[in-house]
Amino acid sequence: MWGLSSIVILVAGIAIAHATSNSSNTINNSKLHTWWHNSGEITRSAVQPASVRQSDLYSIQVTNSVDQTYYDSFVYQTIPRNGQGNILIPNDPSSTTTASDGITIEEAIGMTMSWTSFLYSADAWVKVHRLDNSSIESDSFVIRPTNLNLTTSVANGDLFIQVPYDGQSWKFSVEFNDNLYEFHDGCSSPSCSYVQNTNPNGPYYVDDYDDSMPLMAVEPLDSLLIFASPFEDESLVPDETADNVLIVEEGRISGLNTTRANTVIFKPGVYYATATDYLNLSASVDWLYFAPGAYVKGAVEYHTTSALIKATGHGVLSGEQYVYQADPTDGFQNHNVNGSPLRMWKGTVPFGQQTTWVVNGPTLNSPPFNSMDWYGDMASLSVLCTDYRQVGGFFGQTDGMEAYPGSVYQDIFYHSNDDTIKVYYSDVTISNVLVQKASTAPVIQFGWASRNISNIQVDNVNIIHSRWNSNGSNPGLIGSNNVYDPSSTSTSAMNSSTANTYSTAQDITFSNIRAEGISGPLMRIYALENLNNITISNVWIEEFGSCDGYENLGISESFMPMMTDDSGNNVTVDGFVISNFMVGDEKVTLDTASTVGQLYWDAAFDVTIQ
Repeated sequence: MWGLSSIVILVAGIAIAHATSNSSNTINNSKLHTWWHNSGEITRSAVQPASVRQSDLYSIQVTNSVDQTYYDSFVYQTIPRNGQGNILIPNDPSSTTTASDGITIEEAIGMTMSWTSFLYSADAWVKVHRLDNSSIESDSFVIRPTNLNLTTSVANGDLFIQVPYDGQSWKFSVEFNDNLYEFHDGCSSPSCSYVQNTNPNGPYYVDDYDDSMPLMAVEPLDSLLIFASPFEDESLVPDETADNVLIVEEGRISGLNTTRANTVIFKPGVYYATATDYLNLSASVDWLYFAPGAYVKGAVEYHTTSALIKATGHGVLSGEQYVYQADPTDGFQNHNVNGSPLRMWKGTVPFGQQTTWVVNGPTLNSPPFNSMDWYGDMASLSVLCTDYRQVGGFFGQTDGMEAYPGSVYQDIFYHSNDDTIKVYYSDVTISNVLVQKASTAPVIQFGWASRNISNIQVDNVNIIHSRWNSNGSNPGLIGSNNVYDPSSTSTSAMNSSTANTYSTAQDITFSNIRAEGISGPLMRIYALENLNNITISNVWIEEFGSCDGYENLGISESFMPMMTDDSGNNVTVDGFVISNFMVGDEKVTLDTASTVGQLYWDAAFDVTIQ
């Protein structure tokens, strides 16, 4: 077990205990692997470079059916802005700004996200304990997605969850009824935000909510996520003794830009690049391995020309030291442009070379901007991504990963505040995705430009929370947004007449989608090209919202308007099928498309409701 030494501090009007861990009891055998960080730091300020933010709210222990002894599993935590505030200059707390970074009230209300990870090869039991000594009762919690049907029990105020072993990863959220937060909107204008009645010193404070402030979402104030993964395949674990391997020393990261090694290994421990540096890899490096228990603060840029590139291991890559939109070309300051700020994953593909990037296991924490972008011959890059997690996506424009041609994504968790599942290329398969969605952009996005794409399948998407505060935030489970002007410094500079009637998006299936709680619309599709043979099947939205004023926002309405090219020629939409679409316990039919389904489309389009 582990002990705590406590100092009470006050953050956003909330008293919490400042504590440090001094011991742990972990396990690493063939059945179960948990890990710990002795540098765990509990604070709502920025943590020390060599420390890891540890949850002040939850402790987790895990056992398996063979051992039946409970072992500690470190509970990480992320907070909005990582305790730095909304600043422009790295390490300069006086450089505050009122410019938007996508965070509205989350910091003011003290929102947090905690998570733990472990590896296992047999059924396991997870024990959840609340560190504020709140007793967990049988009717006081919910596990999302709610269709997992996990076996649970409660004893001595703690929650026990059985996690079956089936060779696949399990990802779920544990939520407590006394820890839910209601997000209310300030008004229907895109310039408005959520309002909060928690922190009088924070932004958008109101004394009380009224009928002009509709309920937009309900989600945990303090999320708790459990990630259980099968043991790593031997082919994805490098040989530490090989000649071409660099084992990075704990602490300040250096020398990755000059190493001649092909493989870089981060063993269990804490590593950091600082707020003004990153993992700028030499051209020889084509494999990064983050061992379980490795916590690496930095962003990655590959420079290899290898046809096979890897990022494996169940450690953490965290962007927590960076300011929002940290720009290496401008001293890593907050720079409001799209091209040059850091991506957490970045590389360049040689033209004409088919390249594969294999990603298995890492957890990406607190991206300061887009999580991943590759450059060069992107049409020649395929991503094979499995058992991947993105947490702490509080900042705006924290997209999910992009699916380049031939990519396969499977068993993913995304907490994001922008386009989440990005399908901009052909021959893509994405399945088993769990999403907790913040305020910007659709869950599934295939717009922003006219495209010739085909053979895309997105299946089994569970959205456990989603919230949008205006039509200006591009709400929707499935979206194809208008083109914006890439020469503008503002991504809101929209152009609504740039469809290409010579391009076609076809043979695309979005299936088995569940949206729990209050949801945005099924779709907002601006057809920037002709659409042919598009199927949306087996979708369940729990509710669109029922409070007074919500309907006036029009935020639950799906629409697909007529789009034209710059000569006024119309796009065509043929074979667009919506099948087995449920809202609550009502199936949407052609007769109830507008009333129950909130569906609207141009009369010239060939749309079928089944």
